[in-house]
Amino acid sequence: MRKKIIFIFSFLLLGGINSGFSQQITSSKIKEVTLFTNQALIKRVTELKAKKGINEIFLEVGAFHIDKDSIQAKVFGKGSLWSVQYKEIYLKEAPQKNIKELEKKIESLKEERDFLYKQLDILNKKEEFLDSLIEFSQTQIPKEIKTQFPKIESLNKTLDFLEENLEKSARKKRDLNKKIKETDKEIKVLEKELNSIKIPHQKVKKVIEIIFDSKKDQTIKIEVSYLVYNCFWQPLYKINVPLNLEEINLIMFSKIKQKSGEDWRSIKLTISNVTPLKGIFLPSLDSWFLDIGRFSDKHSKGGRKAKIALFSLGEDKRVKRVMNQLLEAPEEAEFVYATKKKLPLSFEYQLPQIISIESKEKETILPLFQKKLKGEFFYYAVPKKTSLVFLVSNITSDRELLSGPLNVYFGGRFIGKTYLEEKKAGQKFLLNLGATKDIRIRREKIKDKIKETFFGKIERKTIIREIAFKINIENLKEEPIKIKVLDNMPVSKTDRIEVKGIKVSPSPKKVNYQGKEGIYLWELELNPKEEKEISVEFTITYPKGAFIVGLP
Repeated sequence: MRKKIIFIFSFLLLGGINSGFSQQITSSKIKEVTLFTNQALIKRVTELKAKKGINEIFLEVGAFHIDKDSIQAKVFGKGSLWSVQYKEIYLKEAPQKNIKELEKKIESLKEERDFLYKQLDILNKKEEFLDSLIEFSQTQIPKEIKTQFPKIESLNKTLDFLEENLEKSARKKRDLNKKIKETDKEIKVLEKELNSIKIPHQKVKKVIEIIFDSKKDQTIKIEVSYLVYNCFWQPLYKINVPLNLEEINLIMFSKIKQKSGEDWRSIKLTISNVTPLKGIFLPSLDSWFLDIGRFSDKHSKGGRKAKIALFSLGEDKRVKRVMNQLLEAPEEAEFVYATKKKLPLSFEYQLPQIISIESKEKETILPLFQKKLKGEFFYYAVPKKTSLVFLVSNITSDRELLSGPLNVYFGGRFIGKTYLEEKKAGQKFLLNLGATKDIRIRREKIKDKIKETFFGKIERKTIIREIAFKINIENLKEEPIKIKVLDNMPVSKTDRIEVKGIKVSPSPKKVNYQGKEGIYLWELELNPKEEKEISVEFTITYPKGAFIVGLP
């Protein structure tokens, strides 16, 4: 065994040179791809004839970036697998076939353009010659030559000749200039495509070297796998909310981009969600704290403004008419979904069809799964942040739902885009289904009074500030609604500031909602065309001359 190890080391050190062993470069085919959120696991297969003894086999690969540590190989045949490693051979040109083809096309078009320019130059010279004849006819002719000047008939023929040839030249120049412009456009398109798939300064032939000790002359099968980069997938969701709001039909798609350098032709594709993504959130409120300002506090501004997509959920009688027509229509073709495989840390989705995805600047969208989601539907508003009212559903998350863009359909009609938030499995969350124009909500301050003196004469050392505001909710729909409204009351972080006399009508359903101090939650029901009002009033006292952080 020790002798065998020393022999292998010597063989690797010498790279098989002058060893008398069998060396061959063989082609292989990508059969399977497992695509992760930022890379892909490629499986290649090939069959070849191995001679008895040591065989040094090179499998050529075309990816731009390969994780060398990820390379694995299996050899199916009688013998021993000695070594598997990655090697690079530097070349004068890129080895990728699609890059070579594009480069040849561009080179051919440039040669054609040069030929067109030469033809244009010849025409210009012909025109210069014809122009010189015209200029000569306009010059003063010496008396001794006048007797030899052509007759009128000959002169007319000459003029006709010049006119005809100048017209032909002008037409040819126009056609040539048109062809040159078209060729330039085609070159620019191909150069753009080439730049999108080409990695600068990467002109190497990449090979996976396999050293196999064959017990006999035989045909062997080889499988190699490795990780590549410059490819990824992102979840894309489609949600259809029926008009009766009974359930949600959610379809998850995979949006794939790959510029790995290798075309994936006729492969089995598996999508893995092993790498989770982070999402964004519906508007929420933090506790409203008041504190005495320090120097650094004067320059700080808390909070971030959330950008919210605007949608319209206005009902339309035409939707019902279309739905009735659909009932009489032929059966609708359904998506073919992937086969799900549950792993300890993730899910994998194997697509049932054979797929080809080229390495270029384009997107491929494939359906992964469909599921019915049950949840409570209601409206949600945070009027301090936005005047929009959202239709939401309270959903329980599972491990399959990642964050990603979400297209919302209401009653089969597209209404806009939002974002699905990533949550822990089993955690309840609000699924944003869009904003409605049929519910109005307004928050306005109705009182902000400061008392600095007693009876208008004696100055106080403490400022007393009385603040009141109201929230008005109006249901413009033809049916009753349930709505949850969030707002916050000021909370003091120091005994030098006091918040007292809080009066709220109607009483909130919850105080310190979701464990956030000072957050109030109202749950209201409004009949069609009904208006309701929430009124809030409180008093804040603080030292005169102090800079108070958090006051509007």
